[in-house]
Amino acid sequence: MPRLKTYSDPTKQAFYRGLEKLTSELSEEKINEIATRTGFVERCRKVVPAIFLWNLVMGFGVSLKNNLAMIRRRYKQVSDIELAPASFFDRFNDRLVAFLQEVLQELIQSLSLSSLPRNILKMFKDVCIFDSTILKLQDGLAKLYPGTKMAAGAKISVVMSVACESVKNITIHAGSKAEIKTIELGDWVRDHLLLFDMGFFKGSLFHKIMKWGGHFITRLKSNMNPVITRNNLASRDRAIDVEGKKLKDVLGQIKRSVLDVNIALPCNSRKYAGVARKTEIEVRLVGILNEESREYHLYITDLSSEQFPAEAIAQLYRGRWAIELMFKELKTNYSLKTVMSSKPEVIQALIYSAMITLVISRKLFIAYRDAMALKKKVVSRQAWAIFLTENSKDILRMILKAGKIECSERELFLLAMSETLDKSLKRKKLDDVWNI
Repeated sequence: MPRLKTYSDPTKQAFYRGLEKLTSELSEEKINEIATRTGFVERCRKVVPAIFLWNLVMGFGVSLKNNLAMIRRRYKQVSDIELAPASFFDRFNDRLVAFLQEVLQELIQSLSLSSLPRNILKMFKDVCIFDSTILKLQDGLAKLYPGTKMAAGAKISVVMSVACESVKNITIHAGSKAEIKTIELGDWVRDHLLLFDMGFFKGSLFHKIMKWGGHFITRLKSNMNPVITRNNLASRDRAIDVEGKKLKDVLGQIKRSVLDVNIALPCNSRKYAGVARKTEIEVRLVGILNEESREYHLYITDLSSEQFPAEAIAQLYRGRWAIELMFKELKTNYSLKTVMSSKPEVIQALIYSAMITLVISRKLFIAYRDAMALKKKVVSRQAWAIFLTENSKDILRMILKAGKIECSERELFLLAMSETLDKSLKRKKLDDVWNI
């Protein structure tokens, strides 16, 4: 790969600087050290860990019959090392899983912040979005990975960082495991804003977050009917007095477009002698009226009404859609939808490979996107993922700095320019929610 100084255009510099930074943070020496420590290789003879890793994660997709065979052939092309099919597939074992887990953690720890401004990050250290997605597995894995509404499934639980626009943590569970049991919190949540869907709804969880100095926003469950303890909006003449009343009794009477109150939320504490002590915590409830359905979208949070108006709470929660787009990217661009294998180690290895690919994609995207922003160009994250997938073979060669690139670097850069620009500049962007 030509040295960075030969390129004068800032966007070209950003593209190559991203590649150089990536291979510097995850150097061949670091990859070899991780491979040895995890037992993935003992001697770098038949398998060169760095080439094996980059080849695997740039292979994209988890269609076992086609893609692993393709990845094996590509490994031979870039390393000039012949591996028999059985020998190659046998590498997908628990040692490879441990190797990929550590590589992913290494990449996550080296995540850097985007240079683009996010007003919300002036108020919090980070905004973390929690969610899970289900990966359908072969029925024969039902005992190890029991699913819900399917015989076998793996639940991939992810924490996404808004500051880094990437994965902060990932765990793999049986598909039947409740989302609330997949979450791991601690005092690290101090000064963080956490966004949850209703699968994580639990009063004791919110109480712990507030106790640790963190903050949260989530939706209120439809079957809950808490007591209103305070009205946070100035009362108008003939306004209905809501304090002390049940929420559902109030919703049927009021006509205002915004509801902003405090409620008493049930919170069961840890069991002692087999008995859970029932308590309540006071949290804020925000309701935004949907003009079409004439129903309220209800959110609960601990953020103050003085600092965050009701509309801002709804806007911030809308940002949770970013993790849904991340899951879509994984399943659409990296084919993480159905794994056709009965071997648990293959499943885990390919999940971690896809997550590493995602983190790498986001690292390169941020460097390139931020540079393009200086030229008043808006780059689409989805279009970038497609570009990276379709040109993975050439980018693999650029990363390895080995072999003759079939698509020249100039042509590849021009392709990025033409294929990743956002075609919908007039539409409101999801990223706008962070600039309240």
